[in-house]
Amino acid sequence: MAKTQNSNSLNITTQILIGFAIVTISVIVSIYISHINSNKIIKSADWVVHTQEVLTQLGNIEALLVDLETGQRGYLITGKLEYLEPFINSKKVIYQELTSIRELTADNIRQTVKIDSLRLMVDKKIEELDLTIRLRTNYGFEAAKEIVDNDSGKLFMDSIRIQMAEIEREELLLLSVRSQKPEKVKKTTFNLLISLFAFTTIIIIVVFLRIYNAINKPLKTLREGLERVGKGDLEHKFNIRSRNEFGTLARFIESVLNKLNKTIVSKNELENEIVLRKQIEKDLNEIKINLENRNKELEQFTYITSHDLQEPLNSIISFSGLLKQEKDKMSDIGQKSIEVIDECSYRMRDLIKELLEYSRIGKRTGETDIDVEKLISDLKTDLHGLVTKKQASITYVGKPLKISGYKFDLIKLFQNLIVNGIKYTEEQTLPVITINSEEKIDNYQFSVSDNGIGIEENHFDKIFKIFQRLHTRNVYSGTGIGLAHCQKVVEMHNGKIWLTSQVGKGSTFYFTIAK
Repeated sequence: MAKTQNSNSLNITTQILIGFAIVTISVIVSIYISHINSNKIIKSADWVVHTQEVLTQLGNIEALLVDLETGQRGYLITGKLEYLEPFINSKKVIYQELTSIRELTADNIRQTVKIDSLRLMVDKKIEELDLTIRLRTNYGFEAAKEIVDNDSGKLFMDSIRIQMAEIEREELLLLSVRSQKPEKVKKTTFNLLISLFAFTTIIIIVVFLRIYNAINKPLKTLREGLERVGKGDLEHKFNIRSRNEFGTLARFIESVLNKLNKTIVSKNELENEIVLRKQIEKDLNEIKINLENRNKELEQFTYITSHDLQEPLNSIISFSGLLKQEKDKMSDIGQKSIEVIDECSYRMRDLIKELLEYSRIGKRTGETDIDVEKLISDLKTDLHGLVTKKQASITYVGKPLKISGYKFDLIKLFQNLIVNGIKYTEEQTLPVITINSEEKIDNYQFSVSDNGIGIEENHFDKIFKIFQRLHTRNVYSGTGIGLAHCQKVVEMHNGKIWLTSQVGKGSTFYFTIAK
């Protein structure tokens, strides 16, 4: 009972992880054993190749000795130097072969001793061959034949063959031993891997059976319980007490059913609520349509009114201009009246112009890609007169950016903020306007800073309302629409606008444009 309790306390994920860890360790051990034994096999194979190389070198030395004797005999018989060519060539190569085989067998002291002895024998054989060749050259065939007839050369050659046979026998013995070793390693590796495979298979079966038992029974209980819940028994208890995932799931479902049982409403109430929501949705949709229509009518009215007011206003400006030419004939009151009419007419024209611009936001063109740095450069050209007059400086310090938006409205946005920064500056101060930009995750953030008169914090919200002014027209000119225009443009680009300011030190207007 205690074991069952302990088994159920382990959740299924933990059991899977334990099984996976054991299998992984088994696989890693198998890989390690395979790696170690593979290296042994490779090393043994290298030794086999090494022995074959030694045997090959011995064959080469024997062939060279034959070539030495062949060249000697040809010269002794004919006396022609061309018959010495095999002798000379073999004499050059044979010592290289002896050095090479000495290096190959450097790990075997017995073989190196035998090879050193072989080298001495080869030296004596070559001395004997050289002697016969000198005698043939200097004293003729008979002198050389005496040396050949005493069989000393044959004795040297027999000794060499015996020594080479001993070296070969040693290498063949090594080859026999080394050839068997890879087979032993393979067999051992195979047995170990089979054992590990059997162990891993048993672990997988055990883990599978445990997980199957941990899943199958509670899953059946859950399925049967949910069928009863589906038939309306919201008070059903699943009675799964295990601490694994199924026990947690069963207790969660019971808690949800308990809450649902407490908060359930009747079918009629739900239907009434659905009908009510549909009616509310319908009413809200009608209100939305009415608001959109009213908004369109209002925009159209603003545009038509502003447009139609320009014609009589232009007439007033024209006639006031004619009257100004005759003002010397008028009284002081008449002259003052003409100046007031003229000033008010121009102010009204600027106001109507601003209203028209405000009503056209977002309607003149669709969205396009805009190079911000070029836009600022073009604005500096457009504002050259104002900049020269005020001796202002306009600097863009942000990175090159390309944004998507309504070009004419964005131009007006930057223009209003720059012009305000130049305009609201003390007479004795040279305006300095700095424009910066920063690319963020979902928008572009811009800032326009100035060194102007600044704005008190309690006026921050007021300045963005249309027709709101903080100064009289005698101090600073304007219509009170510029910042409201800026806010509408920013909101149309799914952004926001705000500012920081210190009175007497300047202001910084921030705004964002959505990507």
